[in-house]
Amino acid sequence: MTIDIASLAETQRQGEATRAALGVQLRSRPLWSGAGRLGGVPVRYVSPYRLRGANSPELLCENIVHNGAVYVAETGSGTNVYTSADLKAWTARPVDGSAALVAGKLTAAGSLLMTLVAYAGSYSVKTSIDNGVTWVYQTGVGASDVTCSAGGIGYVLSGYGYKEFRTHTTANPAGTARDFGVAQMWRKVLHNGARWLAVKDTGTMALWSANGLDGWTNSAGLAAAVTNLPAGSSNGYTLSGRFIVVTLAEGTLSAVYSDDANAWTVGAVGDMEPSGLRVSALGATAAEMGGLLYIPVKLTDGTTSWNVLVATDGTKFKWLPAFWRGPEAVPTIRARVGGGGLIFNGTSQYGTPAAARYESNPDALEVYFAI
Repeated sequence: MTIDIASLAETQRQGEATRAALGVQLRSRPLWSGAGRLGGVPVRYVSPYRLRGANSPELLCENIVHNGAVYVAETGSGTNVYTSADLKAWTARPVDGSAALVAGKLTAAGSLLMTLVAYAGSYSVKTSIDNGVTWVYQTGVGASDVTCSAGGIGYVLSGYGYKEFRTHTTANPAGTARDFGVAQMWRKVLHNGARWLAVKDTGTMALWSANGLDGWTNSAGLAAAVTNLPAGSSNGYTLSGRFIVVTLAEGTLSAVYSDDANAWTVGAVGDMEPSGLRVSALGATAAEMGGLLYIPVKLTDGTTSWNVLVATDGTKFKWLPAFWRGPEAVPTIRARVGGGGLIFNGTSQYGTPAAARYESNPDALEVYFAI
């Protein structure tokens, strides 16, 4: 019997030696950067998020843009935006004395700032070229029109499925009326550094342009690529020169990607959060950091909801821990200018305490089994 016990101990020792020789051991790596971030078997995370410090004044910034000089934030309904050089000290900048900001319409196109305001049922575009200090009325728009920016151009897209749209730039704040040539519910224009891509709200059709103004041509490969994905709602993003269209369907995420806005490749298909939670909402914004794209999404088990970030390169997804539990809308997200992390809110609900602001912890580690 003594020999049997000794043999068992020796077998265990040899087993551990074999595990080590094969690389089967616990290791750690930065959660937000480094090789293999989308692989491995996660075991635990070390503080991937942290609450941001106090603002002056204390604000819940629902949407933050940067125009190359300052951060500019909208804080819910009101007539002011707020500007800051450091994301801590904020200065109120009146946009209009009586017209209220339309939530989610603030954008920066180069140094140009653009937003929509509403008064007595009428909607209009206002722009600023002096870091938000003064704002100028430009033109009336529809109540459902949307704004975005891509490659230094600000866009006002029809919320009614028309082919007409507007462009505004620093050189031409007044803007120009333009025409896609195709009537669709165009929801976003993207730029990968070489071409512009206008994406339909369902993500099943897109047009590309060499200058972002005219000459829009059908992105022929997109329609064929998305037939390989489950049907659902989609949103478009860019990552290091790559266009990515992510589709939410039946609680899962899928993606197709393109480097030239014309030929599309199928990436991840029907990816679900490892714990079995389902995706119920896909964020309209995303932030690039360290070669990956981070998108806020909402997960649910049918009763409770959580806000989380999901990382992707277009070919696969990695699910990060939840940072907020509750029914509030998926927040906006952006990367700090010059690096240093991501900033986002736990909630976008107006009136919620401003302490619910988060940022990534650049020192966070993922501990995993390496095989």
